[in-house]
Amino acid sequence: MNIIIPISEDKHIGKRIDATIAALSSDLSRTQFQKYLKQGAVRLDGKVIIDPALKISGPCSIEITISHASPEYSIEPENIPLDIVFEDEYIIVINKAAGMVCHPAPGHRSGTLVNALVNKMRDRLPKTGEKMRPGIVHRLDKDTSGLMLVAKTDKAHIEFAKLFAEGKGSLIHRKYVCFVFGTPILKSGRIETYIKRHPKLRQQYMACYDSGKLSVTLYSAEKSIYFTSTKSITKINCELLTGRTHQIRVHMQHNVTPIIGDVTYGPRKVDTTTYPEQISSFPRHALHSSELSFRHPITNENLTFIVGLPDDLAILESIVVSKRFKT
Repeated sequence: MNIIIPISEDKHIGKRIDATIAALSSDLSRTQFQKYLKQGAVRLDGKVIIDPALKISGPCSIEITISHASPEYSIEPENIPLDIVFEDEYIIVINKAAGMVCHPAPGHRSGTLVNALVNKMRDRLPKTGEKMRPGIVHRLDKDTSGLMLVAKTDKAHIEFAKLFAEGKGSLIHRKYVCFVFGTPILKSGRIETYIKRHPKLRQQYMACYDSGKLSVTLYSAEKSIYFTSTKSITKINCELLTGRTHQIRVHMQHNVTPIIGDVTYGPRKVDTTTYPEQISSFPRHALHSSELSFRHPITNENLTFIVGLPDDLAILESIVVSKRFKT
């Protein structure tokens, strides 16, 4: 099947082709169009193009060849219980448990959130976006618990995708709670850096000031408890103004307050003589997506959802609030 999109209005001249197609088409997100570009499935006035940053120089016609080839492997439906916070015919908000992977990938082809969604929705999940991530608007790391947003229809998914494509992803407000080693020098602040993949440790990311993707996290230290004059833990509330991979974990490390239980960005060894076992042997990074606010993509209703801490993080909170602390 081919989709033909004519471009004639002056307002599109000089704009990136991927952003323009996403704005003009109700069937294609920017990410999906970029994938068709990589496949060589896009023609500009009959000539194959592959550069998503190509600027439109004048009136033209874009032809996209849509392939319905099967993915490398199918997503098997699995009867996995989901903690559903909200659901209507367009979207679903889920309180994801720690330990659950969001979508199938090498090494995790079953037991994921998407396997559970496929079982619940069958073939009614969006066809836009990545095949292994149907409907996923934003993902959480495996060990991060809390609120996630999923689109149930193509239209809802495309509308959310456009927010991120247009740099308006911050209109989906995401707040987190984390527990960290140490106490920040400033009780509250704004961490603004670039984040890029680590040049040697390819599964990790790093904060820097010269290249990468702009990343902004607002934070506020709520309570701290000191075990010695120099060793403490702190409960911190964070709000994302951008949504980069591992953003809060990287920014907390950058702020010299790594998240408890984060074996990737935290300390290699924890002083077991200073910290109680509930802290020194915490089995996952202590990060929770606690609040999610956004405008409904179809009804335009403003929605806000809040979930409390899961049991394991509630234990850390009880440690912080049960003894004297400094603010």
